[in-house]
Amino acid sequence: MLRLKQLSSVYRSGSKMSRTCTSVTDGKRSEKSQNFETVFSFPFVKYFAIVNRLKVYQLVGSSIAIPSSAVLEMLNIVPQGVLATTAYMGITVGALLSIATIPFRNIIGFIYISEDNTQIKISALDYWGKRKDRTIPADEWIPLMDLGAKPLDVIYLTPKLSDGSSYKFFLKFGKVHNQNKLSYVLE
Repeated sequence: MLRLKQLSSVYRSGSKMSRTCTSVTDGKRSEKSQNFETVFSFPFVKYFAIVNRLKVYQLVGSSIAIPSSAVLEMLNIVPQGVLATTAYMGITVGALLSIATIPFRNIIGFIYISEDNTQIKISALDYWGKRKDRTIPADEWIPLMDLGAKPLDVIYLTPKLSDGSSYKFFLKFGKVHNQNKLSYVLE
């Protein structure tokens, strides 16, 4: 019995210690995020993320529906041709969603700039609808004024980094929180 109490006290202290470690880690994360200031946000990025995630849901739904319809057709529960129709619809809609959402990748949702203006943190949307954060030195961002004018600049800007990656920057429809800092670093 004594040994069981000792084990339970060690377990309790262990879980308490892990909470402390977690809070310290979270404390470091919050300190890290306090070094960056939000200078731009695009509130409609969540809708683009939903559209990008539709293809994931379509893929999962098709991967369940096609084999299910094959089994139901083999058991003569559904009429002949249901498998072909299900496969056709699943593949066609999946292909259309995959092609239609190509323009919705690398859309910048948030831009954070460090207090000393040396680091830029870009939060962008990937092809699958997930947020990808990337922290880069400010020197890697090619100023927007150095890039040539493009026909789509009316809708969105296409900033580039020195490594060749490009993003879609909806400045017109976004919310600028600190215009001075944004223009100083990015332009």
